[in-house]
Formats: sequence, structure tokens, C-alpha cells
Amino acid sequence: MAVNIQDLHPDILTCALRRLDGPSLAAVGCTSSLLRSLSSDPSIWRDLCLSSWPSLGNPQLLSFFPTSKYQSLFSSIFPFPCHSTQSQSSKPLSLTRNLISAVDLHHRGNLIFSKVMEVDTSSSWFLGSPFGVGALEGQSSQLVSLIGEINLSELSLSWILIDPESKKAVNISSRRPVAIDRHWYTGETLVRYGMVIRDLLISVVVTCGEDCGQVKEISMTVEDEDGIGVCGKESLEMLMEAMEGTRIWKSNGEEELEASRRYDEFIKRRRSRKESKARKECLVDLCCTGISAVVFVSIFMLVAFK
Repeated sequence: MAVNIQDLHPDILTCALRRLDGPSLAAVGCTSSLLRSLSSDPSIWRDLCLSSWPSLGNPQLLSFFPTSKYQSLFSSIFPFPCHSTQSQSSKPLSLTRNLISAVDLHHRGNLIFSKVMEVDTSSSWFLGSPFGVGALEGQSSQLVSLIGEINLSELSLSWILIDPESKKAVNISSRRPVAIDRHWYTGETLVRYGMVIRDLLISVVVTCGEDCGQVKEISMTVEDEDGIGVCGKESLEMLMEAMEGTRIWKSNGEEELEASRRYDEFIKRRRSRKESKARKECLVDLCCTGISAVVFVSIFMLVAFK
């Protein structure tokens, strides 16, 4: 005798739904009215968010988001922000006075590091200085040890930015590394995560010790195509637009591949700009040298044949 899935007890279906990831849970909700009702259970989405991003379990953040808001929160922080941001609101964009960062670092699904920070963004010093936030400083008391065999390419990072005033959020990490290289002087390994938005690079760097046995630093900066740090005001405007803007939903890891591709294109443009600038400077130097030589020879001949 054939059994329809809707003949199963709702508790059994709910138990099965709790084992799905976010995109699968959203897809199941589109199949029938019963599954849509069950998959919209706020507690399922709350548990899914807290298991995916443990930093959201911070008491301060739990007070921000009631259980009924976790489905919309997942829709804001799981998909990547659109690279060409544009606020969907007709109201003028107002800059938040505080910015909360919720950072989670995993290796093969195991949590390595989790932290919540709040930065005052209203000061003139912050707005005028290059934008930068450090989740983990280099002090020995804060170093995170990596236990067991670690494959740095399998480190996944989430950096969620939250506006405490509007309760809007965006995840600005590429999840998977876009580049892994070694610092030429210290020998430390730099695991890079990047998100290109509005021709600016949001760069998150996880600095590991020379033997890759410790995470020494986790920091986030915003850079332009010349590699120059962008000031806090311009960076904050871009981040606020990303929170307000649309999201990119793709499947089978295509979002990570797209983020990596855009990062590579950004780095190529930066390298090309540097080479072009170097050629122009070389040409200017040659012209100046030639003019100086002509002036010197002219003065010498005037003095010699006077």
C-alpha cells in the first residue's frame, strides 16, 4: 500500500526537516502547503542559524532577534550580497553608530574560533581612518591552537556584520579561501577570504603561525583597486548598502566559485593598474632625465663658446 508523505505524522516530518540545511529546507517548503507550514516553524530556523553560526548564540545577539525573525535572518546572511549594491529603500541611507561583528571559523565542520565584537562607528577618527576590524589580535593569550592535521584550504570563515539599530545583517566572507600565501618576511601563512562589492575589496585575512599550528590573527579591511585602505565613512556606506541590497542565491558551491573568480579579476586589475602606473612613472623619469640632459648640454655649450 502506497503511503503519501502527507500521511506521516507532523512530528515525524518536523524531525526530518530539522536535519536539512537552509537551502534544502527552503526548497521543501515550496512543494506543498503542509510542508510549507512545517518548514516555516521559527524554532527550526532558530536552531539552524545557531548551529551554522554559533556566534549568534551570544546573549547580546539573542536579545536582538526574536525566534520569529530567524528565517529572514538566514535569508540575509547565508546568500552572498550582490556585487553591485544598491539600496532597495527610497529613504536616504543613514550610517549606523555601531557595527557588530559575529565571527566563526570552522575546519571540516568543527568550530575553531567564535567571537562577537562591537565597534563605535560614529567617531570622526573612525570615519576618517582606513577601515579595519580585528577579531583576534596577536597577543599570546589570545592565540588559537589548531589541533590535529589541518588543511588550510578547508578552513571556512563567516564574518557577519549586524546593524544593531535596523537589525539588518550581511555576511561579507567568501566562506572558502580565495587565496593562501606566505608572508615574505615573517613566514606566516595568510589565508585570505574576499568579497568584491562596488569595486572595493572586503578582505578578511586569517594569519597562521609559521608551522600552521596556531591562528594568530583574524582581521578585516576594505581596499580599493590600488591596494589603498578605504576610509571608514566610505566603507560603512558600502556595507550599509550591502545590508539593504539584494542577495545572490546559487547552488552547489557556485557562490564560492563566483566570489573566487571576482577576487581573481580584482587582483588582476590591481596588478594591471600598478604595472601601468609603473610604466607611466618610468616614462616621466625618462622625459625628466632627457630634459635635464638637454638643459645641461645647452648651458655647457653656452659657457664653452661664450
